[in-house]
Parts: sequence; structure tokens; C-alpha cells
Amino acid sequence: MTSMNFLIYPPLTPDELEQVQAVSPDLEIVNALTEEDALAAIPQAVGMYGDLTPALLERAESLRWLQTPIAGLEHYMFPELAESDVVVSNMAKIYSDMIADHAFCFILMFARGIHLYMRRQVRGEWRKGTPVRHLGDCTLGVIGLGGIGSELARRGKAHDMRVIAVDARPHAAPVQGLDALWPQERLHDLMAEADFAVSCVPQTPETVGLIGAAEIGRMKPSAYLINISRGVVVKLDALVAALESDKIAGAALDVYETEPLPAEHPLWKMENVILTPHVAADNPHVPQRRIDTLRDNLRRYLAGEPPRNIVDKRRLF
Repeated sequence: MTSMNFLIYPPLTPDELEQVQAVSPDLEIVNALTEEDALAAIPQAVGMYGDLTPALLERAESLRWLQTPIAGLEHYMFPELAESDVVVSNMAKIYSDMIADHAFCFILMFARGIHLYMRRQVRGEWRKGTPVRHLGDCTLGVIGLGGIGSELARRGKAHDMRVIAVDARPHAAPVQGLDALWPQERLHDLMAEADFAVSCVPQTPETVGLIGAAEIGRMKPSAYLINISRGVVVKLDALVAALESDKIAGAALDVYETEPLPAEHPLWKMENVILTPHVAADNPHVPQRRIDTLRDNLRRYLAGEPPRNIVDKRRLF
């Protein structure tokens, strides 16, 4: 390839743009400041980084590859893009370790009763005693073994937990650190065995409402449900009903069916519930990881190699 027209929109900062341009002198980059600039540049663009809209795609006469700035594509993909020949790669795995840390923080808080002691602290109450779990005696159930799920499984195994997982994708070889890997159809078995069941799945048509009354009903009374994936995966009405009737020990959520979670929602007042406001991916390294991923995929594309993290546009992962 002698040169490559590459469109970026929304624009990068000057420092980010300098890093991307340094990949190759063969890159002819348009760092579009406005949508009008992007519309003018898209007919010549072979590749693009940023937000591709239907209006931009309609004019994209030469576009072959799109690098998204995000991992989840449920609000990014549109029918014309899904049906096009444009190869789409996402930012899978740049958030995996930090979100896994967030989920494991929930697990440690429950295991040591920290969530209960914090409420006593607010009340100025010196009172010892909460249920304590030894993680080496516990089973971690990972629902979705992508980047986040794999990182979470590794953390569980480092704490001597038994780690089981379900995943919608076939895995040709055993996954290191897992005691069992089952197809998604065995979700009910995982829910029944897990002491901590953690949702790590992407949002797809198949995962909306994946965990409802039937799935929660399979859990042990001593088990905890954790969701750090997508809010629509867990049916909150079913979760509240299980918590109110002591069917499970507790829950921790970073994502919700409706965001922000309404102030009057019963989850706010439950002492065995930990809530954070969709912040599991917050990390100062994320912007640079995006640029590093873009640079790596540009090098690969220019070398005639497929980009990393190519997604199935129908399945959204």
C-alpha cells in the first residue's frame, strides 16, 4: 500500500494525533473538527476511527475498515453498517483488568462483610460480627468469558477459588485457570453452584434479560449476584424480589436497566446491596490504551494483516 486515507472524527488531541501519524508516513490523516469536515473527507477514506453515522456511511465510497473508540456496540451499530462490507474492530480488552478489579472488589467486600461495616460506620456504631466467607472455600461463577471474564477468572484463581464459567462462544482448547467451562445453555447449572455469580457478557439480543427470576431462583441462599457488564442483562424486579425474600445473600451492581437508578428504587436502602454509578471502567490509562490499540491496528492494516478485535457485526462482539 503506497498511502492510506484515514479519517478521524471526532478529532483527536494534538498529542494523540502526533502519535497516530508517527505510525507511518503513508498515512494521510484527516482529523475532522466538525461533522461537515468528516462528510467532506469520508468519500476518500479507506479507514476511519471514531463515530461512523448513517450519513457518513452513505458517502463512504472507499471505506474498508472502521476502528471504534468503544468496546460495546449495542448503541453504535446500525443496520446499514451491519449489512455493509466494512470490517469493524472494537476496543475489546482495554477495560478488562480494571472492570475485573471492580468486580473482585465487590467479592472481597462481601466476603469480609465490609459493606455492612461501612453502614455501621456511617451510623457511628461500634459492633463486631458479620458473615465472613473464606474465598478458598467458594466457587466463582463467571458468566461470559471474554476479556473481562478471563481477567476475573484469573483473580479468582489467585485467591484459591474454584472457578467455573459459561460462554456463548466455543473454546477449542481448555482455558487456563478454569475448573470448568460450559456452554451458555448451562447457565442454570452455574447459578446453582456459584457462591459469587458475576455477569461479564456483552449486550446482544440474546443477553437482554439473560438473568431473571428463573436464573436467580437457582442460586443458593448464601450466594451473591454481581453485574458489571450491561444493565439490561439483569432483571431488577426479579433481583429485588429475591433480595426482599432472602432468596440470595446480596447483590452488587455497577450497571442498571435504567440509568441513573431512580432515587426511590428499593435497592438503595438494602444493606446487603452495593451500588456504584457505572464507573467500573474508570481509569486514567484508558485514553492512552485507545491510542495504542489504534496505532497497533493501523500498523497491522498497513502491513496487510487483519486488525485485532474484529467483531461479528450481527452478534455485536
